[in-house]
This record gives sequence, C-alpha cells and structure tokens, in this order.
Amino acid sequence: MQRTYPPTQTNGLSVLLLVESEDFDRGLKNALNTCGYQVTVMLITDPFLKSMQKIEPSLLVLEVDHLTSENIQSLRILSDINPLPIVVFTEFSDESMLKRLLNAKLNAYIVGDKLPHHVGPTLEVAISRFNEIQKLESELQTAKEKLEGRKWVERAKGLLMDEKKMSESQAYNVLRKMAMDRSQRIEDVAKNVITIVQTIN
Repeated sequence: MQRTYPPTQTNGLSVLLLVESEDFDRGLKNALNTCGYQVTVMLITDPFLKSMQKIEPSLLVLEVDHLTSENIQSLRILSDINPLPIVVFTEFSDESMLKRLLNAKLNAYIVGDKLPHHVGPTLEVAISRFNEIQKLESELQTAKEKLEGRKWVERAKGLLMDEKKMSESQAYNVLRKMAMDRSQRIEDVAKNVITIVQTIN
C-alpha cells in the first residue's frame, strides 16, 4: 500500500507515514496535512527502505503500537544510510519498544496525542533536534579526520627528518610546498611520502 495525500497549504516538507493496517486511523494523517506536510502512507510491513529514494521524505513518522525486530532493524539501516528525523506516535507506552527505538536514533516518542496544534510543534522540535545532532556528528567527524591527518603529517615529517636530516620546520615546509604545487591536501601528500620512503627502504 502506498498513497499520497497533499496538504491544502504546504510548508514544503513531506512525511512518510508508516502504519500497521490499511484501515488506519486518519487522525494523524489529517493532522499532518493540516500542519502543511505532504503525506505518503505505507504499511510498516512494506519494503519502505526501497521506496525512500523515490519518495525522499523530509521525515519519517510511525503510527504504531508494536514493532518487530525486523522493523527496528530497518529503521537502524535507514539511520545509517539515509538519516532523517524519526517520530513515533503510539496509543500505548511500551518501555521495551522505546529502548529499541532509541538505538535506531529516534527523535520523538509521543503517546496518545495527535491533535494538529500539538503535532506541528512536536515535529518542528524533532526536526530541530535531528539537525543539531547531525551538526554535532559532522563536527565530530571533521575533528577525527583532522586528527588522523595530523598523524600522517607527523609521521611523514619524522621520516623526512630521519632520511634527509631536516629540522621539523624544514620537513613541514617541504610537505606544505608539495601540497601547494600538486593542489593536494597536506595529509594526502604525507601519505604519498610515507609510501615512497617505505618502498625505497
């Protein structure tokens, strides 16, 4: 099952709404439309991962009371390959399901409340929280890459200092000049230098 419901007035965002049955409660879908979201509805049992690239939703909303291990695994895969905000609306609080959902990087878990004037702010907060987490993860990844790059540079400097009897500043200036001449990152030049020196030796 896959059906799309356009809003009367759009906010430019789209939702993939996963439900448990074709006879699902239209309340949440209507609330999402009222808040300006275009809504595509699919069953949680459908292969929704295959449809993500075609649908390209802004966020994923689940209206479910139970999730299988396979459902949770699909959400984890989605978080890894195509991260987006995930919000769950349910009628019953389930601590076990909540714990498993947190491992799938859930952004909001709402019990029983599907009123439009509550749904809208809930999704806005979920999107904002998701964006903050993505920014922090990006900054962390950048920091890790810089640290890894420094390790390569330090190692290449050490080899140049040993092999060419250079000072530390001279070795660094050689690496920097090579990077500028070749329009490469200095860490990439450092890797090449290490490979060449190791091959010669």
